[in-house]
Amino acid sequence: MKKNILELPRNFKRLILILFDFISLSLAVYASFVMRSDSFFLPANGYELTGASSDHIYLTIFLLPIVSIPLFIISRLYRSVTRHIGNETYVKILKVTFLSISTWSIIILLLEIPIPRSVILMTFILSLIVTSLSRMVARSILQSKSRNNNSKNILLYGIDNEAIEVAQMLKKYEKVKLQGFITEAKDSKGTVIQDRPVYLLNDIEPVISYKNIDEVFLVDNENDKNSLRDKISKLKDLKIRIRKIPNLSMMSDRQFNPSHIKKVDIEDLLGRKTVEPDQYLIKACIENKVVLVTGCGGSIGSELARQIINLNPKKLLLVDHSEYLLYEIDHEINSFAEKKNSSTEIISHLNSIANKDFVDTLFSQESIDTIYHAAAYKHVPLVENNPLSAINTNILGTHCLATAAYKNNVESFVLISSDKAVRPTNIMGATKRFAELICQSFQEIVDNMPSNKSKTKFCMVRFGNVLDTSGSVIPLFRKQISMGGPVTVTHPDVIRYFMTIKEATELVIQAGALSKGGEIFILEMGEAMNVLELAKDMIRLSGKEIKDKSNSDGDIEIIFTGLRPGEKLYEELSIGNNILKTIHSHIMSAQEEKISPDEVGKLITRFSSLTNSSSHQDICDLLLDSTTGYSPTNIVEIDTFRKN
Repeated sequence: MKKNILELPRNFKRLILILFDFISLSLAVYASFVMRSDSFFLPANGYELTGASSDHIYLTIFLLPIVSIPLFIISRLYRSVTRHIGNETYVKILKVTFLSISTWSIIILLLEIPIPRSVILMTFILSLIVTSLSRMVARSILQSKSRNNNSKNILLYGIDNEAIEVAQMLKKYEKVKLQGFITEAKDSKGTVIQDRPVYLLNDIEPVISYKNIDEVFLVDNENDKNSLRDKISKLKDLKIRIRKIPNLSMMSDRQFNPSHIKKVDIEDLLGRKTVEPDQYLIKACIENKVVLVTGCGGSIGSELARQIINLNPKKLLLVDHSEYLLYEIDHEINSFAEKKNSSTEIISHLNSIANKDFVDTLFSQESIDTIYHAAAYKHVPLVENNPLSAINTNILGTHCLATAAYKNNVESFVLISSDKAVRPTNIMGATKRFAELICQSFQEIVDNMPSNKSKTKFCMVRFGNVLDTSGSVIPLFRKQISMGGPVTVTHPDVIRYFMTIKEATELVIQAGALSKGGEIFILEMGEAMNVLELAKDMIRLSGKEIKDKSNSDGDIEIIFTGLRPGEKLYEELSIGNNILKTIHSHIMSAQEEKISPDEVGKLITRFSSLTNSSSHQDICDLLLDSTTGYSPTNIVEIDTFRKN
């Protein structure tokens, strides 16, 4: 029956409601007469109490729906979908009912129909009750049918205006059933908002079990990320999935749709305040310029390309040696430029920066203004087993590109470096540190030349782990959790710095604009995070329980695999303490040792002489001689790091 009603055409359902209103309003008038006389009577016999004739009674009874229903239609009361109506509909019913009763009573007075005034008052009350109750019952019946087995019981964290607005919208969404609100305000315990109870946060665990709660929703306010982080921190130990939903002002046209419901991810627990980019700095090296991005298919390079195309460069040159990755970013950037009607020319090159002939040809054909050099092999274990590839790309490729930039007077050369370049214990870090030394040596050459001979500014930007990049631990943990575990952590004391990829690339672009030449810029990474705690948080946020000795019935186990070759317990961002502030609060500059261009040249010759027949030991010995600070056995214990 309910299913058949739901499947009826909307106009037919409105007709049923109009018919119901006609009958119920007529009965409300008759019931008022009965209550006034304290006895039942037949309208055909008239109303003895006042001497009203049968015609008067019939006219009085049927006049009310005749007056009311057109007013209901004019006020669009029948346009409200019955199973989605809310408080605003009931307020409208009150107003329209008052207006219809007033009109009805005036007509009765003008027609001089003899009825008691108390009948008018009782008719108003009964009409209001039957009109409201009919909608309420219909909504309850239809909602019980429309909510299928896939609907979820939820709680909403917060009782402020934003949360209440979102709650009103959620009550109209069939796939969730709002069971109540969570608050920390003790004086609100036991109160009711929108017919839903308010629970204290400290009492919420038994409520989740008793009410069969599937998820807790948090209202996400972009202007107050700290509040979101605080709420997540207070909920993350509960055995419940947490979701976030934007406040009403963040929804397009202030309309809710299911895509607004997002999972809470580890980014929301980073504890970082994102700083809006300085518009002058972010445009200075890009707008109306020819910009080259190497390694554009990688996580950092592709995000740089996305940021750059938004800043209206004259031409964007993309270089990567991976056909698949280059195709992906080329397609994405060109599609975006087409939608934006951008005048930027986009050219993609499938080649390696270690190919001198390609690099020289590229620079002879293009008047490049800015280079963002992100091309590098950076996966520590892979590089440890394939050191020659890393030397060819990270060292010789960087030298090839920097040489071309210097010779062709490129305005700005920005090397994307790594925290692993600081006191490196692995081959990847050592090659990235030598790439920094290459750029520093070219800057020294530029500084010692007449100003009219060369203008290139070389700088390096160092930062830690970036969330959701190909080498980040976050995607690995996410995949392991989705597969049911186990989650693998190398060591319980490993700590890392993390930042979002969007923030990292924005800061890289701004750092390049700040450069006067030769700086090693360090991005402010916030506080280091314990990777084990990170894994635990991700398991909890997914709604799963950690399986360990104290909870053998848990869902996902964490196992320790041991540090990989060349891996540190911790990462640093600078070699010494000589850190200088810049005009940007999230960008600092490090003053570190460098080597002469002649010495760099000699080492480049030695690196160039390495071949596939070179032994692993020969490569390591050369890296040890390269003054990068490479120390493959220098794994400092975490306690020593904390003391320092």
